[in-house]
Amino acid sequence: MPDTLPRLLSTPLLGLRDWIFPERCRLCAAPGAALCADCFGELPRLPSTRCPICARPQADNSPCGACQQQASGFAAVYTPFAYAAPLDGAIQAWKFGGRLDWTLALAEAWLSAWQQPPALPQALVPVPLHRKRLRERGFNQAALLARRWGQAWDVPVRLAARRQRDTAHQVGLRAEQRRHNLRDAFRIHGPLPEHVAIVDDVFTTGTTASVLAETLRAAGCQHVDVWVLARAL
Repeated sequence: MPDTLPRLLSTPLLGLRDWIFPERCRLCAAPGAALCADCFGELPRLPSTRCPICARPQADNSPCGACQQQASGFAAVYTPFAYAAPLDGAIQAWKFGGRLDWTLALAEAWLSAWQQPPALPQALVPVPLHRKRLRERGFNQAALLARRWGQAWDVPVRLAARRQRDTAHQVGLRAEQRRHNLRDAFRIHGPLPEHVAIVDDVFTTGTTASVLAETLRAAGCQHVDVWVLARAL
């Protein structure tokens, strides 16, 4: 009975809810889906020629100057999207405006944009929030993305990274200031497989991903990728 009741409640009642309150596109309010096909098609895409490490757009697919000058702890950044309108506004509303109704729409858009999935890791590791910021925001956007992407491609999510310092916001800081801000910020708890992917919402300078990747590698991970919803240009 305990297992049957949730199934009874989840199927007919949710169907009734969808009939009374049909899903609408978060961008244009068209009925039918959280993100309609037209609006999905308008999401900004990264060009096909990009740095194979940090996904920076460029004329060819060779490593960019920044990645040649300074090695990062991660092997490659995987994202189809650029952090530009209207996607940037959607992410900001979701992340800072408490619009949790964007969660599934954004996660599914990322999944739908791939013709084939990236090289699948053995585990997904969301970028952690400090417990103070988690209380303020109420959710960790990276963990929500990781949960859906892991379900879709059968990759386990490991909440193995902890943010042990409440670091200042990275917005407006130069790359070296960001790295200094994140010094000793992360700690890894428990064993992890050799190949993992860090999950986050936006890749900007790459400092957070690089510092966390270095921490994961120091903990025994041999190959670290980065899965992000969008890359800033």
